[in-house]
Amino acid sequence: MVKPSRMLSERVLDDPRSKNARKELSALAPADQVEQLCNLEAMAQVGAWSKELLPDRVVAYAMADTKMVGNDFSADGAALHSQRVWYQLKFKCELSPDHKKVAAFEFMVGEPIPKEDWGEHSLPDENGSLD
Repeated sequence: MVKPSRMLSERVLDDPRSKNARKELSALAPADQVEQLCNLEAMAQVGAWSKELLPDRVVAYAMADTKMVGNDFSADGAALHSQRVWYQLKFKCELSPDHKKVAAFEFMVGEPIPKEDWGEHSLPDENGSLD
């Protein structure tokens, strides 16, 4: 697992271009806020770690249910979208006690998910289709 020393989601959300994202995030239910904050951290960390991957979407529950225990959110069956390909992703996201910031993060990017499996895991193609 890659264990970055610096968390990136707060910086992304502080950017003026993220004004709408901050507003939408605050309107979500608390459990959805946690998931979206951790998904954002995953995209930012993978993008910083890899020059080949340009993440634009994460589905935390794509291949397995997520887990929340205390301040720890884990997604062992997540999927990461980059440049028209979905990749297997596993991550652990430790949150601050108020669940508003990421305190620690680790991840592992796996193999590409075959396109014929995308529909089974509700992963849309570039056109938004699940076929």
